[in-house]
Amino acid sequence: AIDIQQLWKSYDGTPALQGLSLAANPGEIVGLIGPNGAGKTTTLKILVGLLRPDYGVVRVLGQDVLADPVTYKAQIGYMPEAPTLPEYLTPTEFLGYVGRIRALPRDRIARRTSQLLAALDLSPKADETVASLSKGMKAKLAFAAAILHEPPLLILDEPLIGIDPAGQHLFKEHLVRMARAGGSVLVSTHQLDTAERLCTRVTIVHHGKAIAAGDLEAL
Repeated sequence: AIDIQQLWKSYDGTPALQGLSLAANPGEIVGLIGPNGAGKTTTLKILVGLLRPDYGVVRVLGQDVLADPVTYKAQIGYMPEAPTLPEYLTPTEFLGYVGRIRALPRDRIARRTSQLLAALDLSPKADETVASLSKGMKAKLAFAAAILHEPPLLILDEPLIGIDPAGQHLFKEHLVRMARAGGSVLVSTHQLDTAERLCTRVTIVHHGKAIAAGDLEAL
């Protein structure tokens, strides 16, 4: 699902990634673990097309994202670490907007919106503005937007920050179901307990390099 080979990226001469290689297979929840500044978010932004690397190969679902930076995006869902949501819309309106961007049929948008708001305990806030939501509720809404179109690949940057234990359980349940159905998830985090709860395999990143990879028991 993800194949990264020898990825390099610098900012004003300061290296953020130094030959990073990473793989994620169908049916896996892969953790990208490392301290702040290790290069995790840079890697995810390259994967979703927000940054271009200086050098390297990046394939997502078999497509070279540098050669064709648009087509593959229909098949991924992305939740950034600090999602910015339109605070003047309601959750129902926002998910409807995302669904139209994703070119989903109108009846599917309505069905998925209803399902996700209920599953994430957001139904009571469905018709209130996003501005009225707590930080945790906004994170849940951002997650709903990432999975609205049921993508085969989900990329999450520190997804559990600000989420209460019940919400974290809902996230984990969905990710496990997705992996069991053959989907792939890449989760970036610096919290080891998050990796232990969510991931089937992890890659540890330090100073822009992958220094270890494997299942949790082996590591």
